[in-house]
Amino acid sequence: MDILRDAGAEGRLGKMKTDERNIWREQAAALGWQHRTVMEGVVHARLSDGERFDRAYEFAARHLAQEFHTAAVVEHEKLGMYAARGLIGTGIAGGPGDIARVVELLEERGIRLRGEHVALVVGLFDERVRVTNTAQIRIEQSLAESAKAVARDFSGALSVQAIERAIADSGIRFTKEQRAAIYALGRGGGLTMLTGVAGAGKTTLLEPLVAAWRADARFNEGGRKVIGAAMAWRQAEALQDAGIGRAYALAPLLRMIETGELRPSRNTVLVLDEVSQIAPRPMLKLLELQARNGMTIKMLGDREQAQAIEAGDAIEILLRALPPDALPELLTTMRQVSRRGRDIAGLFREGEAAKALAMKRQDGHAMLVGGDRDQVVGRIADLYLARRDILRACGAKDGITVSAPTNDDVAEISRAIRERLKHRGEIGDDEIIYRAIDQDGRTYDLPIATGDRVRLFRRTWGVVDGRACHVGDNGDIIEVLGRTADGLRLRTKNGRVADLEWRRLCDSETNRLLLGFGHALTINAAQGITSDEHINALPRGTSGVTAFTTYSAESRSRGTTWTIISEAAVYETERYRQALGDITPITPDDLWARVAEDMSRKPYKALGIDLLAAARCDREQAIDTFIACRHALETAQLDNPHFGPEALKRLRALAINKTLSRHVAALDRALGENGELIRDIVREQEADAHLRALRAEGAAAKRQIDATTDVPAPSTRPGL
Repeated sequence: MDILRDAGAEGRLGKMKTDERNIWREQAAALGWQHRTVMEGVVHARLSDGERFDRAYEFAARHLAQEFHTAAVVEHEKLGMYAARGLIGTGIAGGPGDIARVVELLEERGIRLRGEHVALVVGLFDERVRVTNTAQIRIEQSLAESAKAVARDFSGALSVQAIERAIADSGIRFTKEQRAAIYALGRGGGLTMLTGVAGAGKTTLLEPLVAAWRADARFNEGGRKVIGAAMAWRQAEALQDAGIGRAYALAPLLRMIETGELRPSRNTVLVLDEVSQIAPRPMLKLLELQARNGMTIKMLGDREQAQAIEAGDAIEILLRALPPDALPELLTTMRQVSRRGRDIAGLFREGEAAKALAMKRQDGHAMLVGGDRDQVVGRIADLYLARRDILRACGAKDGITVSAPTNDDVAEISRAIRERLKHRGEIGDDEIIYRAIDQDGRTYDLPIATGDRVRLFRRTWGVVDGRACHVGDNGDIIEVLGRTADGLRLRTKNGRVADLEWRRLCDSETNRLLLGFGHALTINAAQGITSDEHINALPRGTSGVTAFTTYSAESRSRGTTWTIISEAAVYETERYRQALGDITPITPDDLWARVAEDMSRKPYKALGIDLLAAARCDREQAIDTFIACRHALETAQLDNPHFGPEALKRLRALAINKTLSRHVAALDRALGENGELIRDIVREQEADAHLRALRAEGAAAKRQIDATTDVPAPSTRPGL
């Protein structure tokens, strides 16, 4: 600070010798300080071109493999991007040619993906050059083939009488569409997928089917075993409401089967929920297990909701592979209590966000909130508390929930709600700040006090009434009742009071609490919940949302879903779209149009088999073109043996005609100039000839004159 102050003073007083850096150097030298860096003395070995390219290839291959963990198809441009990044560390000597060489190595050598060496497949798809890998293609092709085989096995199908008896015994009045879905699932083959919109009552229609399966003694006298599964524990345990006693998250279920802890058989029925979140790779593992043990698989889901994080789209593959009778649909929602609410949710599902938002704006349930990020988050927290108080006063059972696109959004909204609850005295003053971590490895400080709500990030065990038992899963929200000698006392989502030891709540590697803020959930985590009211919170605007996430967030409640969007974030996004120098004012209608466009986008995940099919199609078209050309040439040669030379002459003539038109003007000018030159030469020649003629005439005339004037010499006379 002293150096900066002195330099500024000398500059103001006009005493600047050269510039500030020289002053700083002189002052540093006077202090005896010398600049040193970690780069001093470092000697880099000179690499050959082959070594540079190999190291850059290794870097690019490693990072490209990470892309293929979440995408089945990537843009070909990314190969060049990672090649350029890899060359940063090795040096670029040949400019763009070096990048092209590394890209060639990627295409020639392939990459390692999940411990397997795979080749890259390059093709043109949707008018852009894209890349996939052979492992992804194999997974997708195997999934389609396995699904077709499983769907043809009807040995485990229920009889009509068994289904009718189970429906009658359930005492539930099903709609006509629900009854049709029940029969389709029960009478289907070894693999059946029910596409059901959010809130269609998929769990309810499972109740008679579960009862019928348990009563089916064809393979075992004790009836069939029914197991439920989903990507997340919370979604899987929701299947218990349908009478499924054993439910697991998908990853632990696969581990249990591989280790032999769980042994499915022909007598087993596996019910998969929220299959839109299951990627092709784990889905293929299930079908391979089914091929070995013969279990029956029934799936529930909706492709229009949140999709899988891993590469590929399992539902799209199944929709192509399975016969129509294995793909029943239930497209009438039962969750929303009003017809208008069902219509709005349906519009979001169809990608008609503009119409849905217009209806919500008329009702006052969708709004753009001004202010900075903290102010928008504050408005969301205020709305949450206001609606929570109203619902509690009305005796609502499920209350209000909040969802947001990212974990950061969820944390900020939860903090804002917590601050207000603390100010109101609903959270105790015994707050202690703990070090915490989430399931993705993000670390943060988590204040915990009596009355707080926290989220679990894994399946957790504790003590209830003196007995050790399971108290919550990843995604469950629990309430803090106080502290014990070695942990926390909590109220679970089921209302039970449980004591949890710190070791049950801590991450084994970092010793941080595996807990998060519990007043909001991400949209993916909220998929499957039902509440009286819901807030679709978008404090970052809508640039990161799609029709899939929007539909999931907008279909969680029976009653009102509030849509709160940051106006400033949408404004900045819309301003960024304008050309530089464009001063056209942005109106509120422009902002809502932008929101509707974002909420209507349906970026379905690309499949590797589509790129392979496009590449094969291009190759076959090229072959067909060559064959057609060859056939035309041979036919023409038979009709006219001199077809080749004549065709060559015609081609040359056409080529000359194409180029001649560009030179006509130049030829005209050249001809004109040459004509003038010729005329000048002719005039000169004519003048020269005329001059020679005149000279000849003059010479002739002179000779004639000389001849006529010639007098003979006088004779000599004597005497004169």
